[in-house]
Parts: sequence; structure tokens; C-alpha cells
Amino acid sequence: MATINPRINITVTSEIAGILNKVAKQNKKSKSKVALELIEWAIEEKEDMYFSKIADEREQSNPKWIKDNDKIWK
Repeated sequence: MATINPRINITVTSEIAGILNKVAKQNKKSKSKVALELIEWAIEEKEDMYFSKIADEREQSNPKWIKDNDKIWK
């Protein structure tokens, strides 16, 4: 099928291929759709970890930040 989106070819182990097959059948989706959804989820997780690390560093470097929710909303 023609697409304007870039394609990426990857080689997976037989174990991962089997898992993708099983999940795809269970969800009535293609293996490539399942793989794309998993990649998107992993990218979001990495992004969350990155921003969490930045927030932790900022919290440690600036002890004057208000940490009490009640104070923030008053």
C-alpha cells in the first residue's frame, strides 16, 4: 500500500514475532499496527522519564518551591 509516511524495516527475534502475531490476532490488527502502537507507547514513556528527571533536578536545586497543594491553590 502506498503511503507518504516513512517506512522502517526491523528484524525481530522469533519470540518477538510470535508475541506480535498473538497480540495482532487478539486485537484484530496488523502486526505493523501493533508494533507502531508499542513504539509510540515506548517513546511516550521515555519522554515522561526525561521530564520527570528534569522536574526532580529542579525540585532539588530550588528548595523554595511550594510543595503543599493547599498553599498553591489559595
